[in-house]
Amino acid sequence: MRFRFPLPLDPFRLIAGAFSRWHWVMAGVLIFGILGVFAGIKLTHPTYTISVSLIKRRVPQTVQSSENGQAFRPVDLNDATLLATLHANEPLDLAVIRARNGLVPGMAKEHIETSQLEGTDIFYITYHSPFSPRDALTFSGIWAEEINAYTKRLQQAEALEVRAILQKEVRALEKQIEVATLNLLEYARENNFLGGNSQVAAEFGKLSQIELELENARTLAGSKESQLANLNEQIRHQSPIEYQLKISKDELAALRATYTDANPLVQAKLQSIEYLESQIKLLSESAKGDLGSYTGTPLGNQIYLTIIGLKNELLESKNRVVSLEKLRAATAKRLSEFPSITSGYSALEKKRDAHIEGLSLMSNRLKEAEIFATGAPGYWQVFQAPDPRSILQSSLVKLPLMMGGAGGVFGAGLVVFITLLITHRTPRRSIIECCAATRAPLIASLPTSPEEDAREAVEQFWITHLAPRLHEHDPLLFWTAALNPEDERRLWTLLASEIQKDTGKPARILDLTPDTLWDGNAASADIEWSRLADHPTRESLPNLVRAASLPHGEERVLLSQVRHWIAVVEGQKDSLAVATKQRPITEAYLPPCEGTLAWIERPKGKIRQSGDAVSLLLAKRFS
Repeated sequence: MRFRFPLPLDPFRLIAGAFSRWHWVMAGVLIFGILGVFAGIKLTHPTYTISVSLIKRRVPQTVQSSENGQAFRPVDLNDATLLATLHANEPLDLAVIRARNGLVPGMAKEHIETSQLEGTDIFYITYHSPFSPRDALTFSGIWAEEINAYTKRLQQAEALEVRAILQKEVRALEKQIEVATLNLLEYARENNFLGGNSQVAAEFGKLSQIELELENARTLAGSKESQLANLNEQIRHQSPIEYQLKISKDELAALRATYTDANPLVQAKLQSIEYLESQIKLLSESAKGDLGSYTGTPLGNQIYLTIIGLKNELLESKNRVVSLEKLRAATAKRLSEFPSITSGYSALEKKRDAHIEGLSLMSNRLKEAEIFATGAPGYWQVFQAPDPRSILQSSLVKLPLMMGGAGGVFGAGLVVFITLLITHRTPRRSIIECCAATRAPLIASLPTSPEEDAREAVEQFWITHLAPRLHEHDPLLFWTAALNPEDERRLWTLLASEIQKDTGKPARILDLTPDTLWDGNAASADIEWSRLADHPTRESLPNLVRAASLPHGEERVLLSQVRHWIAVVEGQKDSLAVATKQRPITEAYLPPCEGTLAWIERPKGKIRQSGDAVSLLLAKRFS
């Protein structure tokens, strides 16, 4: 179990120490309060306060010169910015110079205040005159005039800046319009484009006419080709060989009517027919383009002459088709270029028109800016002029009372701080600080005086904590490194007396660190001290073990086997410092401490006793 307290010291001990010296606190309050009153009387001077109310003037809507865009007007300041204009140095310094009342321009802000009536457009400027009511009346009126003039200059300065910018923009736009017009003319000249839809419509009409003529030419050429094909087919049947073949076939038929196929005449005629057919076949294969082979008959000659005439007409028709196709391609190419030409021309035209529109808009805004540049209305208008009836004289007792109260509070705080410092520097410490030093919960607190209370507390400690453990096998270690020899001798004497009285036997205590505890002093007859060497077996070891430092040899081995131990400290600064210093040793060789046994000197005075009672309750609460 651990003791955990959030603070490194006991605040109730310090508070009780401070309140126990309450008469010091009262003296500090009286002394510094009286000094504050006297200082307030010396610093108090009569002042005359007057307030002037100003109403926020909305920026007027000027006459707009065009329907497009938004008319120029100075920026409409919000309430916080307008309140800042009331604090501006320029109007205040000008008012001081005009009033000539003895104020220094740089120090005038100490005598003014500004505020806004919540939820309204009304603002107040307040002047605390250190001179006279007349000065308050005069200066407040001058200050209100200078504030309004200052905001007028702000609007005029803004309008002048905008006017300069607009003049520059107007000149730039005029130059851009001139350049855009020249670019438009140059573009029309390079692309042979007049910029109208009639030129595009004319090209489309021309293309339609070409398409019509081309279709007629193709139709005519197709009809000529069909006629040539028919005549070519007809002329091939006008060959003289075919005529002879027809006669031979007729003669063969006459011979077969008289003779058989074995007859030499029939055989000769068959061979003649076969020869003529082969000649016709050779003629059809070798003389497809040579129509002269089919002449020799009147009809063949006439068809041949007709074919020659049709070929000439067909060639003329094809040439016209080629010519019309080239013309159509050129016209179509020109038409395909029109979208890019038109879009380029439109882009240049729109750019020029945009510059013209921008110039018109900027010119109108320039006219509007000149209105504010020559006569700005400002942001303020006097709502209620300075009135002598509203002048208030300052109180002559307010500042002394305030400074007296502040002095009393300061004196009380100073004395409390000093008493806290004195209390903290005293060697006495509380129960909470004892448990915080050992990091162990509180088992018991033993008062150092009077003797009767000490015996009663030791008896209570014996009955509640030690007596029930006499028959346990595990020893209980008392770590007394933080006690001085005198207090430790007293502790053991009182404890042994209670053990003897309760059990009828002397207290058996094993000392792991024999030292000079009893040098020069006789040990109580109720105590049997022994060392580890006096006990040959572990079973004979006493249940109570004492160690004031880290033992050596077998004693250290026994120390590391201890399972329960109590840290004994004294409620003094030096004792707790030793306990804190010894804590690394106990954490290295011992388990967590079972509890804290504290020797506490009882405080003097009811306030300190109340503080100790609260500390005791908190120590039990955090244990």
